[in-house]
Amino acid sequence: MSFTDIVSNMNLDIYPIISLILFLVAFVLIMWSVLRTPRIESNRQANLPLQDDYDLSSTDNIHNPAGKGASHG
Repeated sequence: MSFTDIVSNMNLDIYPIISLILFLVAFVLIMWSVLRTPRIESNRQANLPLQDDYDLSSTDNIHNPAGKGASHG
């Protein structure tokens, strides 16, 4: 008896159905999360790669212009 005979006699029809259901559940949850995110938050996240590392509005940069933990002494 070969491995092909053993696998062909097994009832493996349920695994593609389970994986499809898991994919659809994950897809729906991700889409729900994306669609309920406020427009202001998504715009802020979209602009994150375009912002400089030095942010003038941050209070840490006002008190320590060289950045956190940097000492020039």
